[in-house]
Amino acid sequence: MILKNLNSRKIELTKIEDIYKYFIQDFTASDTAKKVNLSRQTINKYYKDFRTLLLNKTQNRFDITNTSQDYIILYNYSFNKIDLYYIEHKNRYYYLNKEETNNKKLFNLIEYEIKEKLANHKKANAVKILYNKDKNSYFILGYLNSSKNINDYISKRLKKFRGINKNNYKMYLEESFIRYNTNKAHLLNILF
Repeated sequence: MILKNLNSRKIELTKIEDIYKYFIQDFTASDTAKKVNLSRQTINKYYKDFRTLLLNKTQNRFDITNTSQDYIILYNYSFNKIDLYYIEHKNRYYYLNKEETNNKKLFNLIEYEIKEKLANHKKANAVKILYNKDKNSYFILGYLNSSKNINDYISKRLKKFRGINKNNYKMYLEESFIRYNTNKAHLLNILF
């Protein structure tokens, strides 16, 4: 049980478990603090620990080299005037981290062939891309207009939190994708 590692002398394990359950239900730290009768700062400390553990325990990274010849759908999302990209692959969504080396070639394609066309396109909000593992190459199949339920989900979720700074937004985004892709019952069992 991973939660035992987060146990402190001042807060009993059952209260930490309650905090985790509220974390999984996506309560804000302020709301959880009221429910468990602890300070918001204490809840934030546990939420940060839970978030880190969740990201470490959940493999929600997309590695294009793990697919053979398959297509992906690339989306653009803006957060605090920062353009971000994410991928839909087999009905799951993945935040595309620019710093991951296995996605470097895909980001070159985005930068030199997709970014401007997608921004200027009047109807499209996504790009369908074919990947060929044998040739390690990409082919743009076309631009499309796709429902952006996940954009609405992420926007609504991130607005709940007070002042996510630029150092932490990636962590919150990755967590949002994990929450979108995974049911709450499974998330609850990850750290128990």
